[in-house]
Amino acid sequence: MDITKQPGQRRAALIINWPTVLSLLTALVASGTVTLHFIGAVSHRNYLRYWGIDADLFPKTTDWVLINGYYAIVHRFIASLSAILGNLHWYLAAAAVLCIYVVALLWPTGNKSGEMPAWMALQSEWKRRVARQSLITLLFVGAMPCALLLVTAFVVVPALLGETAGAATAEKEALEFKKGCQASKLACVELRADQKLVATGFVLDISSSRIAIFDTQLSRSRVLALEKLDLTGVREPGPR
Repeated sequence: MDITKQPGQRRAALIINWPTVLSLLTALVASGTVTLHFIGAVSHRNYLRYWGIDADLFPKTTDWVLINGYYAIVHRFIASLSAILGNLHWYLAAAAVLCIYVVALLWPTGNKSGEMPAWMALQSEWKRRVARQSLITLLFVGAMPCALLLVTAFVVVPALLGETAGAATAEKEALEFKKGCQASKLACVELRADQKLVATGFVLDISSSRIAIFDTQLSRSRVLALEKLDLTGVREPGPR
């Protein structure tokens, strides 16, 4: 009887619950979109904060924020990979220690898995009950901090990714700004009003009514109203 039921059981096991799969995919897409948006917004805000500029002066569209979040994750992934490759010997040493720990933890003790130890079997029922309840309590108490740590990491990690990406981008650009308009790989612009030079520098951000630049003459950031301002490039950007 069992043999004849095996093919049917196998076919039943292969049946995919598509509503459940679609629900999971929808939830993943929704959570991923929210996370990308959050990282992009934090990255943009922290980037402008580095230059002492209020990010509320330069609102961005949802598409721009999502793309910014995507590139923030990519940049942090590359930076993390570079850090691992640069410290590969420490990484391999930590992996070896972890491997030894897991092997020692799972090393057989002479009892079958789930079998009650001999010394416990000799104890009275009430002692075994107390031991079981104490063990469950200890496991619960120990699991609570771990669960709290995981939840905190889930909440904090996207914010840290955004803040780190924004600050890293600003610091990288600051090194280029110090080279000046002619030597930098970034495009430099001039702002003029009625043919009069107002400022020369690098664009940090721009909206429909304002522009934020790093003024090379003042060596600081500035926010200017775009009204009656003409923006022209000083030169073509160099190769990256």
